[in-house]
Amino acid sequence: MKETHERYRPNLVFLVSLVVLSLIAAISWPLLNRWQHSTAEQAGGTVRIGAGHAPASLDIRTQDGNAVTQALLGNVYQTLVGLDEHARPVPQIASSWERSPDGLTYTFHLRENQTFEDGSPLDSSAVLWSMEQTMKNKYLGHQHFDNLAKVTNPTANEVVIELKNPDAQLPYELAGRPGIVYNRGARVNYDKESAGSGPYTVDSFKPGQELVLRKSKTYRGPHQAKSAKIVFSYSQDSKGQAQQVASGKLDAAVDLSASEISAAKTSKPELKLSTGLTDDNVVLAFNHSKTAITSDERVRQAISHAVDRKVIADASGGTQKVLEGPLNELSVGYDPAYKALPHDSKKAASLASYFSQSAYGSHLRLVYDKSLGQDIGNTIKDQLAQANMPIEVIMLDHDAFQEQVINKHDYELTLFNMSNDDVSQFANPHSPMAFDDTECQQFFRLVTGAKSDGDYASQLKQFAQTLSNKQASVWLTQKTPVNAKSNKLKGLPDNMGDRYIPAWELKA
Repeated sequence: MKETHERYRPNLVFLVSLVVLSLIAAISWPLLNRWQHSTAEQAGGTVRIGAGHAPASLDIRTQDGNAVTQALLGNVYQTLVGLDEHARPVPQIASSWERSPDGLTYTFHLRENQTFEDGSPLDSSAVLWSMEQTMKNKYLGHQHFDNLAKVTNPTANEVVIELKNPDAQLPYELAGRPGIVYNRGARVNYDKESAGSGPYTVDSFKPGQELVLRKSKTYRGPHQAKSAKIVFSYSQDSKGQAQQVASGKLDAAVDLSASEISAAKTSKPELKLSTGLTDDNVVLAFNHSKTAITSDERVRQAISHAVDRKVIADASGGTQKVLEGPLNELSVGYDPAYKALPHDSKKAASLASYFSQSAYGSHLRLVYDKSLGQDIGNTIKDQLAQANMPIEVIMLDHDAFQEQVINKHDYELTLFNMSNDDVSQFANPHSPMAFDDTECQQFFRLVTGAKSDGDYASQLKQFAQTLSNKQASVWLTQKTPVNAKSNKLKGLPDNMGDRYIPAWELKA
């Protein structure tokens, strides 16, 4: 028996080993298969987005305009608070926050174990340091911190902001550049490199041509990237991008120009277009300084009646629609009952007749940034001429516009791109419009002092209605960005694409 037992022992060991190996294979194969699939998906996980405006620099601290925020905000540089596609505050670096009953104190609770792309920790001390740098160096948006009284960090994951005056808009403000948290230890060239904390980092940048983002290896937050790379391809006024989407060279083209919208409608194969909303509005603003003729309400009413906003919107080729008041649909203060003064050239002429024509000819100038184009200026000039209000149109380059209009307030009429949040400027008598109205200022104090979301929305509606009643400006059009995308692309929202693109959601 002993001899028989020993003779079969090697065979038994072999059988046991075979069973064990089979079990290992059975368990490992699905995991290996998933790993191989994941690796293959990541290797080919590139999404290509066409955009019409390229950032001159990637330095989000100092480079103005939407091009840099469109690609980097939230993707590479996270903010304390985020915005969803309806422009509502949502958690980002802060997982939650609360406000004191008097509206003077906000407490933000940070997500734990957050890091920057170099692996260094992102905690409350980084938040404090970033806010100090924004104020000290006057980074873009620094003026939103003028109301700060004190900022402290009781714990590594808690930031307490105390205000001089209540401000219900603070979460909205911290969803923009003022809310960016920077890496204190970063030693990078911000013009072409990154030092952020988001799900992506900058891989390469060719100014005016291409920006490549790659998935961060250190990001641990909830916005896990669905694609390994995001490539932003730039073409002035999105020229040729519709056909590139149709041919498969691009997965999407966002915020198309009017000419590209027209091209997309005739492309082969036919492209599906989506029209969204953004919080960007075009405003014909008045100079309310006492020495300006536009400080007279009758003149403002005359101009408001003279301007045909529908003609201006229709000329945009689908990129804009008529705006009835200071706020559009993406603001909680939007009221669909808003109705601006209707276009009426005869009534405009009647109101304008209070002043002699010579007063308009020598004192009514439309001065604006030439980036808005010549057509809109000429259209407004023609419409006012029909109401016997001759004006001079002056287009300036960006720096000259800043000096003459923003700094010196040397104009009667100007054109601004204004977000919904910019309506707060009408409560500041020192703004470029110099609108100094105590009733409106009082209403805006009720807005910032609102103690609940419902109260905030209600007070904001009242403030906007009062601005409309006083003809503080002529709110012309709301931007309606149009996107073209392939059927296979997932995760691209229709709204806000001209300002923010949540790249981590994209997958082709």
